[in-house]
Amino acid sequence: MFTKLIHFLKMSWMLTWRLLVIGTILFAGRHNDILPWFAIGASAVLVFGFNKTLRTWPLIRLIAGGKALMAANTWGEPSSKPVRHTPTRTPNRGPGRPNLGTPGGVQRPSFIGHVGSATNNGRITGFEPKALESVAVPNSVSMTGAPGAGLHGAKGMSQTNINLGVKGEENFAKALSLTGQIDRFKTVWSVPVPAQNSFVPGPYGTDIDCVLFTDSAIFLVDLKNYKSGDVRYFSHGNELFCEDGVTHKQVGEVKEMTRNMEMATNAVRNYFPHYNIVPVVVFMPTDKGEGVIDNVTWPGGITAMNLTEFLSVLANQRDFNWNATPHAGAVGQFGQLLRMGASKV
Repeated sequence: MFTKLIHFLKMSWMLTWRLLVIGTILFAGRHNDILPWFAIGASAVLVFGFNKTLRTWPLIRLIAGGKALMAANTWGEPSSKPVRHTPTRTPNRGPGRPNLGTPGGVQRPSFIGHVGSATNNGRITGFEPKALESVAVPNSVSMTGAPGAGLHGAKGMSQTNINLGVKGEENFAKALSLTGQIDRFKTVWSVPVPAQNSFVPGPYGTDIDCVLFTDSAIFLVDLKNYKSGDVRYFSHGNELFCEDGVTHKQVGEVKEMTRNMEMATNAVRNYFPHYNIVPVVVFMPTDKGEGVIDNVTWPGGITAMNLTEFLSVLANQRDFNWNATPHAGAVGQFGQLLRMGASKV
């Protein structure tokens, strides 16, 4: 009923204003008066201002570049022709990119397909494994222990993963050396995670890859030798995902972000409650360069970053100073912890 009423009013309006315009033109032609011409102009402006009226006047629609007259029986009703809707794309999302939803959401991301490695290289840093092959592992008086020593003979790890882990720690030491930072700070390598109630090796079978002492902080560094290149790492819950920058497919397998570093940080803070303990997870570049780490946080609120980012952090740290650094005494205790761990092997 309402549609018929609208249709009747529309048709009446179409007929009425046309008759008025035609009558005004005839009247103005006979009497040569300016007022009717003014009325015609005002009527034209009024008609042009109503969008619905424009739909019913083919001449104005064609001049304006619009479509032809809409069928009168469809005015105010949905068209029977199918309408093609272009799906809205989220900024920076490519085909197959998972929708993370709201932070802390329950929906687990999924990809459309997998690839074994990144399609393209990422940012080349100069610290790629091939670039560091000819660089010797530093042997500085500022170093206690050897990079990767704790991984040799590690239980529960394949030889491939052991080799990758050792190479990652060695390349981290090489990067510190090449940037002139290995002698600026004190480092202790492959330190066993201490027990929660005393500063002795705990029963966990895990270690801290590098404990790095600056003037104002003790960095607990966990090194990751994961796939890289033109990829983006992001997390959901305690799972770590890697997305190819070209295909937006998943690179490799989903990784679990363990609580090992959280446990190690809590143990160290229990023993050194007044020291500035800063845990960090550092992604080492592969020969495909480094990717993007998209706000990845390890369990316990531990920040993850690329090697180049961490080197920039260290560049802004003051040098370790035995006489001025407030936590200089902790260096010897970490060294003792390392030796106790080595004696158990």
